[in-house]
Amino acid sequence: MSNYSSDKNVHVIVHGQKQLFESIKSKLSTIGFNTEQMILADMNKPGNQGDYVAMLWPPMAPKEIIISQIIDLEGTNGRGMGAWASVNQKELERIPLS
Repeated sequence: MSNYSSDKNVHVIVHGQKQLFESIKSKLSTIGFNTEQMILADMNKPGNQGDYVAMLWPPMAPKEIIISQIIDLEGTNGRGMGAWASVNQKELERIPLS
């Protein structure tokens, strides 16, 4: 079992490949995340401090899921686009898609 908090939201970034969302949810549930807390990431509204981020990587031909935790929302080194550009994250784990 994992050390992930089951009461935190998991913002899933699929880079426009929404057809993969359900399979990603299934994969994440096997490592301890609560499927009820998984939501598609919104470009206009980032998550909250302490929430998790599960991002397909690389964007065009994903081979893995990068799991991170939001450490603050006022950073200048965010790796995302839109509202996510000011989100600083700490990478926790990488899991293969297959």
